[in-house]
Amino acid sequence: MLGNDERITRDIEYIMRIYKNKLTSHPRGDISNKKNRGIIVGATGATGSKLVKLLLESDKWEKITTVSRKPVFEGNSHKKLNEVIINSFDKLDQTFNHWKGHDSFFNCIGTTRKIAGGAKQFVDIEYGISLKSAELANKAEIPNASVISASGANPDGFSVDWIHPLLYTKTIGLKEETLSRKYNFNNVSIFRPGMLIRYYDKTSFLQQFFNNSCLGLPVNSLASAMKRDAESIQTQASKTEPIVYIGNKCIKSSITL
Repeated sequence: MLGNDERITRDIEYIMRIYKNKLTSHPRGDISNKKNRGIIVGATGATGSKLVKLLLESDKWEKITTVSRKPVFEGNSHKKLNEVIINSFDKLDQTFNHWKGHDSFFNCIGTTRKIAGGAKQFVDIEYGISLKSAELANKAEIPNASVISASGANPDGFSVDWIHPLLYTKTIGLKEETLSRKYNFNNVSIFRPGMLIRYYDKTSFLQQFFNNSCLGLPVNSLASAMKRDAESIQTQASKTEPIVYIGNKCIKSSITL
């Protein structure tokens, strides 16, 4: 029998474990004692940079590789950090050798239509780079993969380029499927937060209200949830159902379990 906070969605050959409410136990169980190696795309973004920092500070992680167009910490080095710098994601294929030997792949890619430069460019970044990254991770036999999505993600939804909310939810849904359907990973974790607080100021009453009420989620909390999830995954040869964390309350509650 399923708990109150768990729902399983089925269609032909497709099962996902979906969590929406505040968690009372972690879906992946206790933290493992094994040492981990992670590779991250989107490592210079708001959540990605926080995730890199958390992994480097943890004794659970012995190597972190980032693939990006610029250094993560303004060129500051770390003994566990392997930065792979490319001048264009069109050359992502050339980074393949750096993907080998990792346990977890984190997709932290995120942009806006305005920053991307238009609808096509938005799709090319959110879906196109995600698809190529998933291909490389799968080819490198990385067993575990996580992706930052968004509430309302729907790969089967109707969309047109000139109505961005529709384009956004469909594109983000397709981004999820680069891990859950396009390629074969043993463990897939999908995070669908609501509103994110990219620059959290603890002295701001308004931001504290949004954080405490879970109307907003600091990106550091999202990164912490991704780290906690990956550290719980046990080594196994068989594939499990993708786990989907929906909403700020669910994601935030997973961190300390």
